[in-house]
Amino acid sequence: MSKEIKAGLIAIFAIAGFVAMFQFMKGRNIFSTDNVYYARFDNVQGVDPSTAISINGLKVGHVDKIIPVMNPKGGLSFVIRALIKDDYPITKNSVLEIFETGLMSGKQMRVNLAFGGVVAKDGDTLKGDFQPSMMNSLSSQVGPVKDQLQSVLKRVDSLTNNANKILDDQNRAEIKALLASLNHTVASFENTSRQTNALLASSDPKLQKVLDNANLATISARTAIDKYGHIAEQVDVSKLNNTIDKLSVTAQQLNNVIAGIQKGEGSLGKLVKDEQLYDNLTKTSQNLNSLVEDMKANPKRYVNFSVFGKNSK
Repeated sequence: MSKEIKAGLIAIFAIAGFVAMFQFMKGRNIFSTDNVYYARFDNVQGVDPSTAISINGLKVGHVDKIIPVMNPKGGLSFVIRALIKDDYPITKNSVLEIFETGLMSGKQMRVNLAFGGVVAKDGDTLKGDFQPSMMNSLSSQVGPVKDQLQSVLKRVDSLTNNANKILDDQNRAEIKALLASLNHTVASFENTSRQTNALLASSDPKLQKVLDNANLATISARTAIDKYGHIAEQVDVSKLNNTIDKLSVTAQQLNNVIAGIQKGEGSLGKLVKDEQLYDNLTKTSQNLNSLVEDMKANPKRYVNFSVFGKNSK
């Protein structure tokens, strides 16, 4: 072998050793038979290549590569290429999840196994998921509370401003005057109450007379009520109902007579409805009035009277 060939082989082995050492220091084993799985995420949450992947706390692989993918609608998502040992039967229903072990620790990944499904093959895509950390959960819960608190504070500020507008100097003076008047009224009520108590406690003959008169009036009212009740008990309800029925029949008959008169039935109805008879009666009355007037003016035309039995012309 020539020196050139030996130098070339040494260079090739050195480069291969350097690559192998570099991959080993990154946690990769170039001679392994690990399975490759993919998972899509909208946000990798700080996961980077060489991030460990565990199953129930045991490290079984690592993240090999993170591939950014542009969505057709313009969004950006990431595809994680995971290398996992082929010693574990991972089904297609299993989930590759990003999680955080503690408050100060970084992001890690784990496989949530789902049993009873079809076993995933090398190159299959698993479902990607993200478990919010405690701080993220607190932030998501504190956010709505903060918004509500800001809304409440705005309302309180608005109410305070309205109260300040209402309670100006003039209104304050009026409220003070109202409170003073209210205190005066309460004091007057207290004074009246004391006087009433003193009056009731004393044996004033005038007050006693007033109370006696009120008692007599009450007794008289009770007597009148008792008498009225006694009279009401003596009333024969059946006779009263019979009288009312008779009055109803009489009223109905009277209504029938009036209706007949309006229709022109009977003498009175004909007299009311016959206009010719009314005109004749009117003419007769006028003629009779003329006759009476003429008799008053010329009585000798209608009455002849002679003492000696001589007829006048």
